[in-house]
This record gives sequence, C-alpha cells and structure tokens, in this order.
Amino acid sequence: MMFIGIATLAISCAEPVEPSSSQRIIGSWEVEEVYVQGQVEEGDLINKLVIERDGNFILEDGNGVLSVGTWSSDDTALTLTPTEGTAVVLNIVTLTYTKGHFVQSLSSPILGDVEIRYLMNNQGEVDYDGDGFGL
Repeated sequence: MMFIGIATLAISCAEPVEPSSSQRIIGSWEVEEVYVQGQVEEGDLINKLVIERDGNFILEDGNGVLSVGTWSSDDTALTLTPTEGTAVVLNIVTLTYTKGHFVQSLSSPILGDVEIRYLMNNQGEVDYDGDGFGL
C-alpha cells in the first residue's frame, strides 16, 4: 500500500511535458494576415493549410490552387514538401494549438531576399465539409 502512495505522489508531482511542435501543428490553419517585407499583403500567397496527423498536408493559395504533399516539423520550422515543386520552409516564431506566426524567407535574382510573415489561426481538426477543404 505504501508503494502505491509513493507512486501516486511521484506521478502527481511530475511536471507536465510541453507538447512538441509536431503535436501543436496538427489542424486546419487559416491565414489571417500576411506581411511581405513588413508591409500588409493582399495576394495569392498561402490562404489555407491543413496539416494531417498522417504526415500529409493540403495547401490552398489565394487563387484557389491546391498543393499536396508531406510535412515535417521541429521546434524551429515546419517544412512542406509538395508532390510537385520545391519544399516550403516556414520558420516558427510562435506556435500554440490555436495560433501560429511563421516566417518564410525567399531569395531570387530579381527580388533579392524577401521575408514573408504569416499570422494564422488553427480551426483544429475538422471534417472535410465540401466548402473548400474543411475551413
């Protein structure tokens, strides 16, 4: 009986484990604001992003074009690897279960270095409802 009491005490005193970014990133994300080089952008960048538990993602841009593929994340970045095209790396600034602040850094010979900030809200895991893809 004493063993059970000690075990219960040890469990109740243990500090909770912080969920990993891979656990917090799951869900249906909707972009609320986009900033390109510090300026508000209204355009065809990321609009919606669904991150599935099975490692797949669906991304819709502002033109309604879908990209699908696989994702991975660590404490610093979310990487989206589409079935066609180049991987997208979103550096994590802030990430909770309900909101995310991500930065994408791009470089091109014409534009030079460009920084894009996405402020997103997570709607959680939702069913596909025929209206877009669940948002």
